[in-house]
Amino acid sequence: MGLFDKLTGSRSVTLTPASALVAAAITVVASDGVIDEQELFDLQKIVRGDRNTVETAMKFIQGTPIPETVEKVAGVLNEKQRLTTIAILLDLAMADGILAGNEQKLLQMYMEKFGISEQTLKPVIDVIALKNDFSVFS
Repeated sequence: MGLFDKLTGSRSVTLTPASALVAAAITVVASDGVIDEQELFDLQKIVRGDRNTVETAMKFIQGTPIPETVEKVAGVLNEKQRLTTIAILLDLAMADGILAGNEQKLLQMYMEKFGISEQTLKPVIDVIALKNDFSVFS
């Protein structure tokens, strides 16, 4: 532990697959600069009351540049976890029915680092778009 770690935060946080998912989710919901009440509720569903996982994710992302976060998250997850994570991230980003520019850029970064093709994601995106289209009830 370095002399200034207490001031700057420690980089020695080890991500697990669960904390990597949470870190990725936080980056996506916070990418527009605001985490609203619905996004907090959605995050709570992901962590299922696991405060340690949230604390680990928060310690990791604090002061970590987004590209480094994306890189580290990708390195922790296996192929199946990456696909599941990107589906969750897409669902979080589309929960309000709008995919903001920053959200889209960040999702693209995750998709590229995860090595997931647009062809693989298309059916996932179609289902999420259908799930979040409440206009059919008006």
